[in-house]
Amino acid sequence: MKSVVRTLLSLSLAVVIAMPLVAQEKKTRKVRKKPDPAAGILKKLEKAELTEEQVAKIKTLAAATAEKTKEARAKAALTDEQKAAMKKAREEGKKGDELKKAVTLTEEQKAAMKEARDCQAAMMKEVMGLLTAEQKEKAGIKERGKKGGKKGGERKPRAKKKAAE
Repeated sequence: MKSVVRTLLSLSLAVVIAMPLVAQEKKTRKVRKKPDPAAGILKKLEKAELTEEQVAKIKTLAAATAEKTKEARAKAALTDEQKAAMKKAREEGKKGDELKKAVTLTEEQKAAMKEARDCQAAMMKEVMGLLTAEQKEKAGIKERGKKGGKKGGERKPRAKKKAAE
């Protein structure tokens, strides 16, 4: 009986000592590493069976663009008031254009956001230029060209239905 009590006492003492150590480990975890800027692009293009040369070029392009984009996004950062307005709008269930209208951006922020988008678009255009037509097809990428057909205002009028007599 005494040995059982001693064993239980020893185990509970070990658990009591170990708990703060485990809790301390959780607090001292390393800061999450930033993902590789090319990782997302390469994941989208997995099916395209890229050559090593293409992968290297994409990584170089992504790294160069990441800095420019990061700087532009830093310029476009929302103020505390804008963040509060955004949070309030989300809580009200606003999405898309309604959400954008709820937060009034300065001209500098708008320009910085446009710069970031343009940077990303230019990089993607260069990446798409590296791919062959076959690779684009495998990856499920459709060519974005000028759309033919009529413009929005030039639609053919619908035939009116005859009223039932």
